[in-house]
Amino acid sequence: MKIRIYRWFIIAGLWLLSASLPVKAASPVEYMSSLMVPLEKTKDDTWNYLKAVTRGRGGRKVESARQDLLAQLKSSKFEVKKKAAYESDVSLRDAVVNYLELSYIVLKEDFDKILDMEDIAEQSYDLMEAYLLAKEKANDKLSSAFDSVVTVQAAFAEKYGITLLAAEKDKTSEKIRKASESLSYYNQVYLIFFKCYKQEAYVLDAMQRNDITALAQNTATFVQYCDESLTKAKSLESYRGDAILKTAVQRILHFYQREAEEDFPAISDFYVKKDNFEKIQKAFESKSKNERTQEDVNRMNTARQEYNTSVNKVNQIMNASNDSRNRELKSWNEQVENFFTTHSK
Repeated sequence: MKIRIYRWFIIAGLWLLSASLPVKAASPVEYMSSLMVPLEKTKDDTWNYLKAVTRGRGGRKVESARQDLLAQLKSSKFEVKKKAAYESDVSLRDAVVNYLELSYIVLKEDFDKILDMEDIAEQSYDLMEAYLLAKEKANDKLSSAFDSVVTVQAAFAEKYGITLLAAEKDKTSEKIRKASESLSYYNQVYLIFFKCYKQEAYVLDAMQRNDITALAQNTATFVQYCDESLTKAKSLESYRGDAILKTAVQRILHFYQREAEEDFPAISDFYVKKDNFEKIQKAFESKSKNERTQEDVNRMNTARQEYNTSVNKVNQIMNASNDSRNRELKSWNEQVENFFTTHSK
């Protein structure tokens, strides 16, 4: 009886062991398919996430998608790792595992840093440039990793006599290549836009603080940046024959240039008149009625009249400028969306 029990345990153990061992696919085509299907799913989801971040939604807004993707990458890697070698050939399996591992590292470690950079990127041109460069490098890592898988897949197919349809071979890498190239071009154009966008913010802040000196200094810098940025924008090449972003950035830069050369100097002149009026008013009110001369009264009346006239004028300028800014930014964002819709499918 003891011997029978002992043998039963051996048989049961062998059955459990065989049930847990990975099963080799019946053919090289089935084997390759079993590896590439989970990779395709994670690849598509990864690039959908990256496009969402690139298109201005921001990493924080789609953080749940990143966490879901990390879980999916980990699960897919576990499943692929269980696959047996095909006739002692582990090249394709290991290439897929390496891609999934690197994708996980990039989405976890690189994008942890990118999200931190995103939080402060708007603070300056240099920080924005570093943030965009970090995203571009993350995309490049994923592109290179997938290129490696495609190379190994082609070698595996040739070794085992599998014919890969050209459309299918190109389909998987084309999305990645297009997304990476369009991102690089967009970053180049966006930085041209952002330099003026940020400088305009400094001018508006000086207005808010009634800082006449800072207003004049930042307006002068704004004029300079607009000239430099327009020169860069005009020298841009169209993207694959599509000038949508080149035209869009020139349009909004022309608005900034007009604002810098016409609107802001007029607004700056108002603040000078306002400051002058307040000084005259303060001096006038510091005197008693008996102390005020006719010259004092005339000076006060003239200053008040100039100030009231400038108030009406500057209100018109600022309202028109605000309307134009909202309209131009809306148009810019729409054209960016159109660009990615066309070139990152």
